[in-house]
Amino acid sequence: MLIQITSSDDASLHSLAEWLEADDHRASLASSGARRGAQSPVDLIDVVLSNATAIAALILSYAQWRRSKEHDAASKITFRRGDVEITAEDADEETVQRIIKALDDDERP
Repeated sequence: MLIQITSSDDASLHSLAEWLEADDHRASLASSGARRGAQSPVDLIDVVLSNATAIAALILSYAQWRRSKEHDAASKITFRRGDVEITAEDADEETVQRIIKALDDDERP
């Protein structure tokens, strides 16, 4: 399954991509070709997951990155899976659970 991640801040997007790669997620920087005002052609992260259980691991990696000081604390991060999209500005427990629930295939009607 494909999860796409975008950010309101290009530097944060690059930082998150490096973090995810270091955490052994198959993450690659890509271009949607659609975002106005992007500073570079790279404006999203594609993450390919082999199963729904991997969603939790991905979001926990995001939470660890968010809690670190290696990014712009004000950046918004958006996760997209198919037609489901959810944006986060923090990584508290409630936010983490909300993202996992939204992206998890088993939670969809």
